[in-house]
Amino acid sequence: MNKLLKTFIVVLALLFATNYTNAASLDTLIKKSDLNETATIAISVKDAKSGRTIYQYNEHKLMNPASVLKIFTMKTAYDELGKDYSFQTTVYADKNNNLYIKLGADPTLSSSSLKTLMANVKENYKKPVKDIVVDPSIIDNKQWGIGWMWDDDTNALLPKYSPFSVNENKIDISIEPGKNGRMPEIKNRSPYSMTIVNTIKNGNSNKIELYRMPWLSGDMTYISGTIKTSAKLKLPVDSPQRHFTNVLGSILASSGIKYTGTIKIAPVPQKLTKISSISSAPIDAILADTLKSSNNFYSEMIFKTAAANYTKKQGTTEDAVKMFNEYYSDIKSDKPVIVDACGISRNDLISADWITSALNKIYNSNNAEEFIQLLAKPVEGTLSDRLLNISLKLRAKTGTASGISTIAGYIDTKSNKKYSFAILIQNHTKSTIDIKKFEDGIINEIYKM
Repeated sequence: MNKLLKTFIVVLALLFATNYTNAASLDTLIKKSDLNETATIAISVKDAKSGRTIYQYNEHKLMNPASVLKIFTMKTAYDELGKDYSFQTTVYADKNNNLYIKLGADPTLSSSSLKTLMANVKENYKKPVKDIVVDPSIIDNKQWGIGWMWDDDTNALLPKYSPFSVNENKIDISIEPGKNGRMPEIKNRSPYSMTIVNTIKNGNSNKIELYRMPWLSGDMTYISGTIKTSAKLKLPVDSPQRHFTNVLGSILASSGIKYTGTIKIAPVPQKLTKISSISSAPIDAILADTLKSSNNFYSEMIFKTAAANYTKKQGTTEDAVKMFNEYYSDIKSDKPVIVDACGISRNDLISADWITSALNKIYNSNNAEEFIQLLAKPVEGTLSDRLLNISLKLRAKTGTASGISTIAGYIDTKSNKKYSFAILIQNHTKSTIDIKKFEDGIINEIYKM
């Protein structure tokens, strides 16, 4: 046996022994954890370049991916829309002096940007105005995902999504402790009026609860608990359309744009005169925020807009799912079931093996590097206080819901390998801190491979 062959055999044996040792370490971590007794754990690790399986555990179980799903829905949207895409909000005028506002489903549209748009309209259009007509037809007006929880509708992380979107469909409210024996005071400074039932009391700490009872009245918000110091909260609106028209009306007035008619909803007709428009930041900047901060609202709006581009008609989540399934149709793994973009729905089901297969597909795509950079590294977003010891070696997306914790992405290992990995944990009763520590232990073992 020549020296070269001997060297090859020794190196191969060392690599096998190393992988076996680390795989054994992962097995030990899982089996020694009490999580393994009551929760379901699924793990998959693959070589990102070759697709070779490095480690798997319960890899074919269909589980809820939570926000890890955003990696794959947003990659589909990114490729469909293109990296230079930006959301447009445009104002036109017809020969009868009606102004038309063509909405572009811009998830980042704010009161400030609307004010800029209307200031431009005021500057460029000097004729008297009759009606203000809003065209929301770019995407449908279904505002809540299949399988989403009804009691999440006051959760600031889950505002309703709609073509009528401004300020992420949330309003600012402030709560001040009561003085001289009076009840605490709740203030809403938004043009959007809503009924707030105030049952909050002065107390020794701020423990504030917000909820609605849609079986009684959808647009009635109950605020209870205790308050000690001033508090500011973001509250999702119940009616995005009314919220948008209220904000728009206020901005029209402050901009000095007077109209003799009303604010109406209708499609923009052909052959109008363009007055002004505003653009969002480029899609990659918005996606970076979506993925690093796990913005559910952004992801749903982007997914539907990509569907509109894909079908050349009004964007819907159903068509976005078809786009998603076509994009990943070549993956030979357990077929996923998805019903939304952000992974909030309990109807979403994906296996760890499919996730690493899809990660490998992304890694081998033409724009892999630019997209992977949109994922968080430690010190950023949802990884801001995790895995800091390997901050330059990791790009990943986390997911968290009640009883669910997930993380998936790419890791550069100590042996200079690029691995894709997925960790899914479901039906656990641990604290978020404890569950993330367990995940971090798994990832650190993968890094040693």
